[in-house]
Amino acid sequence: MTVTASKFLDEAKTYPRRVLPNVYFNGFNSPLSYGANSWLIADESGNWMVDSPRFVSQVTNKIEELGGLKYIFLTHQDDVGEAFRYAKEFGAKRIIHRNDIRAVPDAEIVIEGDAPQLIEEKFLAIPVPGHTKGHMVLLYDNKVLFTGDHLELDLQAGKLATFRDYCWYSWTKQTESMARLLDYPFEWIFTGHGQWGHLDKIEMHEKLSQLVKEMKETA
Repeated sequence: MTVTASKFLDEAKTYPRRVLPNVYFNGFNSPLSYGANSWLIADESGNWMVDSPRFVSQVTNKIEELGGLKYIFLTHQDDVGEAFRYAKEFGAKRIIHRNDIRAVPDAEIVIEGDAPQLIEEKFLAIPVPGHTKGHMVLLYDNKVLFTGDHLELDLQAGKLATFRDYCWYSWTKQTESMARLLDYPFEWIFTGHGQWGHLDKIEMHEKLSQLVKEMKETA
């Protein structure tokens, strides 16, 4: 089978791609973010981008269609990409943790410490140090967790997983961070790297508990 350049161009035309009624997969993954996924949340209180794709007109056009961009949530220093261009284009505020601030020294909102912080109603920033010292996840509407490089859904194995080989800061801290997520309900995970998808909340909690147990055994 021959795969032509036009096939990839045709597929690119489908991005940003809606994956939930108000969540889009941006596509156009940026080499500046090590090819990480980026997501767009369309919310009545203002739209959010999670991590950054390449700066392309298809994404900016979708953002304009949806009414602009209020925040850019940066899970950690690796996946900042071209966030500065989206921030400039739409007047959006970039959010990053203090411990990863070197990646965005002029960020408009800086999260301090390890306590979860409610940015807006339905949007909870949860620090989860481990992959990097300043890694965070974003919990949206007690339903959707944007996980960056902290957590993925291993569809083949039917379980949740993480990336020990790419834990740059502390596996012990990442294990502790993962255990704290047991306090929060969610049924979707959208990742920076790795597989994303859905489990009902009970099953998600059970699989997260199992992952924490496995991590503690190797901490």
